[in-house]
Amino acid sequence: MLFGNSDEKRFVLGYDLGDKVSQISYLASDADMPETLSVLAGAELYNIPTVLCKRKDANQWYYGKEAVRHEQDGDACPVYNLVSAARDGKPVMVGDAEYDPIALLTLFIKRSLSLLSMELKLDKVEAIMFTTRSLDHRMVQVLNAVTSALELKTENIFYQSHEESFYNYMLYQPDELMHHEIIACDYDMEDLSVYEMALNHNTTPIVATIQVSSHSELRLGQGGFPKDAALFHKTCERLDDEFLNIMQKICSGKIVSTIFLLGEGYREKWPKRSLEFLCRTRRVFQGNNLFSKGATIAARERIRPSEGAARYVFLGQDKLKSNIGMNLLKCGNDVYHAILDAGVNWYEAHALLEVYADPSGILEFQITPLTGGKPRNVQMILEGLEKRPKGTSRLRISMTMNAVDEIYVKVQDLGFGELFPATNEVWEQVIDL
Repeated sequence: MLFGNSDEKRFVLGYDLGDKVSQISYLASDADMPETLSVLAGAELYNIPTVLCKRKDANQWYYGKEAVRHEQDGDACPVYNLVSAARDGKPVMVGDAEYDPIALLTLFIKRSLSLLSMELKLDKVEAIMFTTRSLDHRMVQVLNAVTSALELKTENIFYQSHEESFYNYMLYQPDELMHHEIIACDYDMEDLSVYEMALNHNTTPIVATIQVSSHSELRLGQGGFPKDAALFHKTCERLDDEFLNIMQKICSGKIVSTIFLLGEGYREKWPKRSLEFLCRTRRVFQGNNLFSKGATIAARERIRPSEGAARYVFLGQDKLKSNIGMNLLKCGNDVYHAILDAGVNWYEAHALLEVYADPSGILEFQITPLTGGKPRNVQMILEGLEKRPKGTSRLRISMTMNAVDEIYVKVQDLGFGELFPATNEVWEQVIDL
């Protein structure tokens, strides 16, 4: 499957950016499934510690595993929690100097992308999807600043949350895994995040939704699993009991076909009784690169949507869950005109259209939820709109979103040529969904 006109192999990337560890997956234009970059050739070591270290005696920076090693050697000052620091936006002290947290995160991502040089050339990358655990307005600002500073060779740069990367990963899985509910359990030895994906096969396209819950019962101390054998065994039994209890509650009354166990927390193979329970009538998979692979699949789908993906629409936490439109007069007939479609990320939703104002000075928008609510009409009254003959008041309507449940509408009077010059008056309204 080729993206461009050239026969030359091209790539898309999925970058899973986490506060503790990050991962990079890639998908070649002639391949069906993504591969994940290993930090050690020949091994399945996918996690790049999200850490920078600056030498104490020189302006030299290290990243990832090398940064961890230099910190252990004691010859460099470490910077952890790079994502959280960038979100906070406050200067970070490294040694006796202050640094911009966005610049530090940019440096880490730039250095980590250089690992790809063993597998591919960055100028052959057609799209990059960054995925993070959650994606709110501030995280979008951070990623915009970082990707702008990176000066990447492609303009196809996208962002999405882990839940959407989970959905995209499932798009490329066998159909038999998509008949019932699918669950992903991501455990990093601190929090257990459970992603429950449900599919409504009674709609066209099939609507996929994901519910995310966080559980702190499995949290370990600062050092992780105890080194002492007796304490280790006791800790494993406690985790097994807690996890079994959580999963029994989550699976109760549902038909779950597939479960994924993700993250470093499962590496010690402690699930015993809980795994026996999960494996009854369900398929269970273990791994830790699902989100970066899902982000890679999403990058491909953005620049070349597949037929299979068209069968589904994902309505996640970041998605607009209603169709927005209005009835317009075209050739004497009342015709529905779509403005924003459900399924778009709220921070990417934008529309611009020009219409002729009704003499009443009222615009009416139709909101049709895809989640089962009743359609409704919302009016916007253009107070002070200049009185003109019908069909001579041209308006420009722009629509963006302030949040997943807030639409910002801006209307500008464009007039009608020289006959009725534009007043350029502007009306604004926020529609709550």
